[in-house]
Amino acid sequence: MGKTERDTQYWNKAYADPSFRADHDGWLKRYEPLLDPARGQVVDLGCGLGHNARVLHAAGFDVRACDLSERALERLRQEEPGIGTLRLDMAEELPFETGTLQAVVADLSLHYFTDSTTRRIIGELHRSLRPGGLLLCRVNAMGEREGNRDRESADDPYLYESEGIRRRFFDEKEIIKYFSEEEWETLERCERTSGRYGKEKRLWEIGLKKK
Repeated sequence: MGKTERDTQYWNKAYADPSFRADHDGWLKRYEPLLDPARGQVVDLGCGLGHNARVLHAAGFDVRACDLSERALERLRQEEPGIGTLRLDMAEELPFETGTLQAVVADLSLHYFTDSTTRRIIGELHRSLRPGGLLLCRVNAMGEREGNRDRESADDPYLYESEGIRRRFFDEKEIIKYFSEEEWETLERCERTSGRYGKEKRLWEIGLKKK
C-alpha cells in the first residue's frame, strides 16, 4: 500500500467519526482586513471538515475547500452545500491556474511531507497566488512533537512518524528556510498555543504575501 493510500484511509477513518466536528478558533480574524470578496477565490487547502472554509464562506468569499479525504469533503458538502469542494493530493501538482488565487489558507496541513515535497508544495502555492496574494498557514511547532516516535530519517530531524502518518515539526529556522525573503513578505511569524478539539496545540502561525 502506497503512502497516499495509507494517508487516505487514515483520514477517511478519522472523519467518519461523528464526534470529530468542525472547530474554528478564530485565528483568521486578524487577516480579514487584508482580504476582499471582490478580489478572487480563496482556497482552503487540506481543509478537513472545513473549519476555515465555513468562516470565509459566511463572510461572503468564493471559497474552494480541498482535501485528500473524500469522507471529509462529503461531510462538508452535507453540512455546507454552498461551499465548493475539490479532492486533491497536495503532494502532486496543484490544479490552480498561475497567478489567480487571492489567498490560500493551509491550516495544519503543510506539515505531513518530506523536505523535498514540502518545498514543491510551497512552490506550487507561490505559483498559484496572484501578485500580492496571501498564504495564511499554521504548522506544528517543535514543542508539539511529544508522543510522535520513530523518527523518519536521521537526515531529517524534523520529520517523525506515528500511527503510520508522517508529521513535520517546525522551529523558526525551518520556517525561514522554506519561505525565502526573495519570494515572500512576512506579515506574521509567531509561535502560539491554540485550542483544537478540546486540546492545547503548539503551533506556528505564518502570514505571508507573495512578492
